[in-house]
Amino acid sequence: MLINNFEIEVKRKQVKNINLKVYPDLTIKVSVPKNMDIDTLKRMIISKEEWINNQLKRYREQNRITKRNYVSGEDYYLNGKRYILKVCDSNTPHIKIENNNRMIMYVRKTSSVENKEKLMNYFYKENLKNKLNKFIPLWENKIGVKLNCYSIRKMKNKWGSCNTDRKEINFNLELAKKKDSEIQYVVIHELLHLIERNHNENFKNLMYIFCPKWQLYQETLNEIL
Repeated sequence: MLINNFEIEVKRKQVKNINLKVYPDLTIKVSVPKNMDIDTLKRMIISKEEWINNQLKRYREQNRITKRNYVSGEDYYLNGKRYILKVCDSNTPHIKIENNNRMIMYVRKTSSVENKEKLMNYFYKENLKNKLNKFIPLWENKIGVKLNCYSIRKMKNKWGSCNTDRKEINFNLELAKKKDSEIQYVVIHELLHLIERNHNENFKNLMYIFCPKWQLYQETLNEIL
C-alpha cells in the first residue's frame, strides 16, 4: 500500500496497538487492529514521516558501510567493540584479537573475498556460540523454561525467532557484533515466547520483569556497527 510516498506492507491483526517497523532491507511493515480505518492509518504514517525517513537513511548508510573486502585497515566489531583488521599471510587460516584493538586475519595471499568472508563468519559464529552457551542456560533457569536447541544463521529482518512448538530458537549471526547486554536481551525475548507467543501486554510485562531495560536494548541493537 502506498501511503505518503512510502510503500508499506499493512497487516491487520487481533491487536490493540499499531506496530510500525522499518527493516534493514528498506521494507516498511505495519501491524494494525483489524477494525482500524484507512484514514487513521494514513494520519499515523504521516505523523511518523520523519522517523521513517531517518530509519531508511540509517539503513542505507549501513548497507553502504558494510560492504567488505576483508583487507587491512577495515574496521570490524565484536562484542560491541571496534577492531581494525590486519590481514597476514598464513597457510593456517584463523582470526585472533590482538592488543585489544586489532583483529588479525591469517589467510593465504591467494585467498578470495568469499573465503575471507566465510572465515570471518565462522569466527563470529564461534564467538556468539560461546556467549549463547552461557546465556541460554542462565536465563532458562531464571525464567523457568527449557529450550530444545538453537541455531545461528544470517537473518535479514530479525535478531532472533522462536518456534514455540519445537522449542527452537534461531539467532542472527550479526549478534556476535553486539554487547553482552544486547545479546542477553534477545535471549530473554525469545525464551519468553515459550511462555507467551504474541507481543501482547502480557509479553511486555514479562519483559519488564526479566529485562527492565529491554526498550533501550531494542533501540541500541539497531545502531550501525
